[in-house]
Amino acid sequence: MAQSAHAVTAVIDPDLEILFRQRTRICLWLGFVFFSLFALLDYLYCRPFFGLFATYRLVYVAVLAGMLWSIDLPPCRRSARGVMVVALLLGTLVISLMTVELGGFVSGYYVGILLMVAGSFSVLPLRATQALALGGALYLVYLLTVVLSALPLDERALTALATNTFFFSAIVIITAVQCFDEMETITAALQAQHNLRDLHGELKLYTDDLEVLVQNRLELLEESDLRFDDLYKAIPDLVVLIDRTATIRMINHHGAALLGAAPEALQETSLLDCLSPPHRDGFQTEVLAPLNQGLTVKGVQMEMLTRDRQAIEVEVSGNRVELLGASDLSQMIIRDITQTKTMERQVLESGHLLDTSRRAAIFGLARLAECRDDTTGAHLLRIREYTRILATELATHPELHPIVTERFIEDLCLSSALHDIGKVGIPDAILLKPDLLTPAEFETMQHHCLYGSKALTLAGDGMEELGFLHMGREIALHHHERWDGSGYPYGLAGTAIPLTARIVALADVYDALTSSRSYKPAYNHEQARMLIVQESGRRFDPAIVNAFLRREQEFKTGRRDLLLLANPASS
Repeated sequence: MAQSAHAVTAVIDPDLEILFRQRTRICLWLGFVFFSLFALLDYLYCRPFFGLFATYRLVYVAVLAGMLWSIDLPPCRRSARGVMVVALLLGTLVISLMTVELGGFVSGYYVGILLMVAGSFSVLPLRATQALALGGALYLVYLLTVVLSALPLDERALTALATNTFFFSAIVIITAVQCFDEMETITAALQAQHNLRDLHGELKLYTDDLEVLVQNRLELLEESDLRFDDLYKAIPDLVVLIDRTATIRMINHHGAALLGAAPEALQETSLLDCLSPPHRDGFQTEVLAPLNQGLTVKGVQMEMLTRDRQAIEVEVSGNRVELLGASDLSQMIIRDITQTKTMERQVLESGHLLDTSRRAAIFGLARLAECRDDTTGAHLLRIREYTRILATELATHPELHPIVTERFIEDLCLSSALHDIGKVGIPDAILLKPDLLTPAEFETMQHHCLYGSKALTLAGDGMEELGFLHMGREIALHHHERWDGSGYPYGLAGTAIPLTARIVALADVYDALTSSRSYKPAYNHEQARMLIVQESGRRFDPAIVNAFLRREQEFKTGRRDLLLLANPASS
C-alpha cells in the first residue's frame, strides 16, 4: 500500500507542480489588483495615513510585479512554492504595519490578512498540513509585528488580540479542511488524467499498427480469399462481415470470444441481436444505411451484449468491400472501449467535484464578510432558502417563466450569499455599532453596495461563463434599491432594478425583520408579513410580494427549520 501511494505521488507530482505554478500566477495577479484597489479604502477611512499606506502598497505591488516577471524564467520555474510563501508573508507584514498605525490589535484592518488567506488557500493546491503551517506562519508575522510595535499592551488590546486570534484560527482551520478536500479531488483527477493519457497513447500506437496491418492484409486479399480468412483470425478486435440486412457472413475468433460465443454459432445470425435494444434503431440509421449506400462509417459508439447479457461499450467503423464473390458486403471493425468510457466518466465526475469545491469556496468568502456582524451564523443559509422559494414561485409566472429557469434559480441561490460581501470595506466602528447609525454613518454604510460590486467585477473579469458571479454583482450593487426609486446607491425604480436584486431585497428584509438585533427584538412572521405588504409598490416589486404571499407558509417552515439547525438546543 505504501509503495502504491508512493508511485501515485511520483506520477502526479510533476503535474501538481505545473498546477501550483499556474495558480501561483493567478494569486499574484489577484494580489497585484486587489492590493492596489484597496488603496481606495485607505483614502476613504484613514486619510491621514493615505500617503504612508500608499507607499507600503506601491512597494508590495512592485515586488509582486517582479515575482510575476520572474516566475516563468527557467531558473525560477521550480520555485513557485517559495515565491508564493514569500508573497504571502510580505503581504501579511504590510497589512500588519498598517494595523500598527491604526491602533494595533484593535484595528479591523487585519481582516485583509484573512481575505488573503481565504482567497489564496482556496486557489492554491495545498495539502492540509501545508495550509495549517502557512497559516500559522502568517499569524506569527501579524502577532510579532504588532506586539513589537505596540508594547506594552493594555486590556483593550489583549481582548482584541484574543478575538482576532479566534477568527484567524477559525479561517485557517476552515481553509485547511477545504484544502484537504480539494487536494483529494485534484489528486484523483490528475491520476485519472494520467491513466487516460497512457491509455490514449497505447490506443494510438495500437490503432496505427492496426491500420497498417489491415492495409497490408487487404492488399493480399485481392489475391487470395485464404489470406482474407487469415486476417480475420489475426486481428484482436471484433471484425465482422455483414450483408445488406446485417446478417453475419464471417466473424473473427477474437470478436466471437468477446461476445462469448463460437464463430460458427454467430455466422448467418443477425448482428442486430448482439446489440442492446435501445441501440438497434441507431445502428440501422447510423451504420447499416450509410454502408449500404457505399459510404464509410467511422467512430459510431453504441452498446453490445454478450451471450450472458453483459453490456460492452464499442466503437464501430466500416466500409463496403467486394469479397467472397459478392459485392454487397460490408466489413466492420468493432473496438471495445468500455474501459476508456469508464475513465472518461471518472474524469467528468472529478471535474464536478472540483466545481463543487469552488462553489464552497465562494460561499466561504461570503461567510467571511458576514462573520463580523452575524451572530447566528445562519443568515446566508436563510437568505439562500428564501431566495429559492421566491424564485421557484416566480418561475410559474407566464411572463417570467422563460427567464427564471432551473439554471437561473441555481445561480441565483448561490449568488444571493454574496449580497453583503462589500461589508468587508466598512469600518468596525460603524458595522458593529449596537445603536442606530447617524446620518453620516448610514451614508458610509451605503458604500458597501459599491465595494461589493467592484470586488465581484474584478473577480469575474474574463470568466463570462460564471453566471452566478454576474448575478452576485447585480445583487451586491442593487439589493437596496426600492421599487419607487427612493433606494440607493443609484435610485433606480421599477423594472430598471435587476430582477435578481428585487428578489434578494425582499428575502433580505424578511430575514432582517424576523431576526433580533441589538437595537430591536425579532418580529414574528405575521408582523413581518404586514410590513412587507405595506411596502408593496413602494419598497418592493408587487409581483414579488404576491409570490411571497403565495409561499408564505414555506417561509415560516424554512425559517423555523433553519433556526433549529443553527440552535439545536432550542428544540
